[in-house]
Amino acid sequence: MHVLIAGGGIIGLSLAWQLVRQGAQVTVLEQGQPGSEASWAGAGIVPAARATKDASPEQRLAALSYRLHHEWAALLRQETGIDTGFHVCGGLYVAVAEEELPGLRQLLDHCRHQGLQAQWLSQEELARAEPALFPPGQSTGNVLAAVYVPEDVQLRNPWHLRALLSVCLQQGVRLLRGTPLLEVSETSGGTVCVQTPQGKLEGDCLCLCTGAWSGAVAERLGCRLPVEPVRGQIALLRLPRREFQPVVNLGPRYLVPRTDGRVLVGSTEERAGFDKRTTSQAVASLLEMAARLVPSLARAEVERCWAGLRPCTPDRRPCLGPVPGWRRVFVATGHFRGGVTLSPGTAQVMAELLLGRPPAVELEPFRVDRFGSSD
Repeated sequence: MHVLIAGGGIIGLSLAWQLVRQGAQVTVLEQGQPGSEASWAGAGIVPAARATKDASPEQRLAALSYRLHHEWAALLRQETGIDTGFHVCGGLYVAVAEEELPGLRQLLDHCRHQGLQAQWLSQEELARAEPALFPPGQSTGNVLAAVYVPEDVQLRNPWHLRALLSVCLQQGVRLLRGTPLLEVSETSGGTVCVQTPQGKLEGDCLCLCTGAWSGAVAERLGCRLPVEPVRGQIALLRLPRREFQPVVNLGPRYLVPRTDGRVLVGSTEERAGFDKRTTSQAVASLLEMAARLVPSLARAEVERCWAGLRPCTPDRRPCLGPVPGWRRVFVATGHFRGGVTLSPGTAQVMAELLLGRPPAVELEPFRVDRFGSSD
């Protein structure tokens, strides 16, 4: 079976690897350079997840992905010799205002319902566990309480992508850089034909993994796919040494400490079209948040800043499955902030679907046509 994949980001490369491991022939068409968009720009946070009997398909996909991340990190290192930076660092979910405490309690209950070893930390307990979150010598500060989840994981996005690209090429994936998808047609012989600037390609099926550009690509197929880019800005800070261990989460924002003393500070959610520029206002907001949570970050060096474009659907769930009106065209996109997190599980269920096997996760909630056929 020959599968064509449009898009060489983390979803496309993960799917390519999963397919080629199962004996498929795979060609990846990438309009730019592999892994150079949102996949590269993210922070590499993988929250712990387990599926209970009453878990939703979304929760099952997250739990499957979390389990596979552990397996993939070891396998990628074994196959390529590349360290992806994957390690269990734990995660702190903090509250800095009284009105945030009930939500934190709900998070604690949710984690424990999944069977995770979540722990409530009072301000005093947190000051003992992670003193970097408080002014020197003080046990009171901006953080009022936290939930600690010791099984949360982080990885280094560029390293992970480098390993994925390497293993794909080693195992025979054909990668066509600078090759956008122009036209798609299905032949009477039961194949799909794609037109590119370099000519035509034919395969047994096509999967669109084109991220924030998926809406425009699907429009060429006569399909409404409401995926829009949401800009996320990140600042990279540097301290002389690592001062705290877990990822610190404040709502949708975070601090990710690297082992070398660097700290990723993110991230914004901005509807700015396809503009990937950083702005002084957004960066200033991130730096203020960082210093508020970890006072020593106020004197950290700002090493660099960047932005990525996340693919976002109206309900913030990915689109996984067949494209309406097409027999051999599928889509895996719209992961928003969960591209890295959900990539292994997405690769498995989409590979199962493309190869005619029952997917490990029910895909009904991820149907492409759940938004209707028109605005």
